[in-house]
Amino acid sequence: MKQLFRDQLSPLELRSRLFATANKSRIYADRSRYGQGLMDLGAATNPWGVATFMDTRSSAPGSGGARVDSSFLSLGAPLGDGLTQPLGQQEVAAFDSLGPPSGSRPPASRFPLEAHPSPPASMISSTLLNCAPSLKPGSSTFKRRPRPQRSATSPSPTGRHGSPGPQGVSATAFHKPQALESLSFAWSPAPLPGITFGAGHLNEQNSLLGSSASGALGQLSGQTLFFTTELDTALPAGWQLAAQGELGMVGPSVASSRFINDFSSLSTSAFHLAASRPFANGSTLCFSLSSPLRVDSGAADLSLPTGCTQDGIVTGRDFSASLVPTGRQLDLTAMVEFPALGGDISLGATRSEQPRHQRDALPEWAFFTGYRASW
Repeated sequence: MKQLFRDQLSPLELRSRLFATANKSRIYADRSRYGQGLMDLGAATNPWGVATFMDTRSSAPGSGGARVDSSFLSLGAPLGDGLTQPLGQQEVAAFDSLGPPSGSRPPASRFPLEAHPSPPASMISSTLLNCAPSLKPGSSTFKRRPRPQRSATSPSPTGRHGSPGPQGVSATAFHKPQALESLSFAWSPAPLPGITFGAGHLNEQNSLLGSSASGALGQLSGQTLFFTTELDTALPAGWQLAAQGELGMVGPSVASSRFINDFSSLSTSAFHLAASRPFANGSTLCFSLSSPLRVDSGAADLSLPTGCTQDGIVTGRDFSASLVPTGRQLDLTAMVEFPALGGDISLGATRSEQPRHQRDALPEWAFFTGYRASW
């Protein structure tokens, strides 16, 4: 036990742990015959009672910790594996009801993680102009914002409001209580037909680019300033080209975290290219290449508890973890739409390279179909 606990427990603490974790049930409850009970080395060398993570700045490992079972991190798609990779095999000590860390120290990368984007991530994906590859009803191209001079977005249950302005200017506001707030502007200059410039601000109150956390990981939030450019132009042979690009600057913050001390500013990017061609029979062919929103630079300063001294001081390791994913997701899509059954039927397929911005992830395929009719 002394070796297992890495010489961090005194002989008195080791003896107290053996006594506290001994089996005192049934016949072993008779103290006059069995004393402290039947020794249980399995219980003595594993977390006893409620396991908690402690702050490395704390000197009282027996109180004030964050429960292990309530500490989790839900990773949004823009971060990919950017946080889990640097954690690697970094150990983290969990303290139990007896105070000292348990003998088993799992790698920090084994924190409860959710690999797929959480619900806030999908809202951010639609709020930021990040060229998400979702089909636009009534069109053979991928989803693009309507031109400011063409239409205004009416109020919707999600709290999005839009209004056109003079000289090709439009504004869009989005509000979801205790979750997201966004305000964006777009401008289509008359001398440059087919080009739109945009800018906006996004306030995440309980997430950071779709990533959320609790317990020892704290509460994440972020402020994002983003800029977009869109091009829609005709090509030879009847083809139509649509291009979008976005750059963002994120000011992240964290509260009540025992592991994350601070963040640096983050930069993000996304792009989308689509080419479509209508035919005389009413069918349309479309190809597209897009990269979803991705973190391009930024880091987090971490302090992971690794144990404690024999006088009760929590020890830890400080290091900086890059938030940049190891890969960049690229989605190549082909789709055809043709008239049938009184409407239009669409068929398509998407191949994703390095899905969720993970370099070692296997390619993924998605096949889809749709039917659209109006009357």
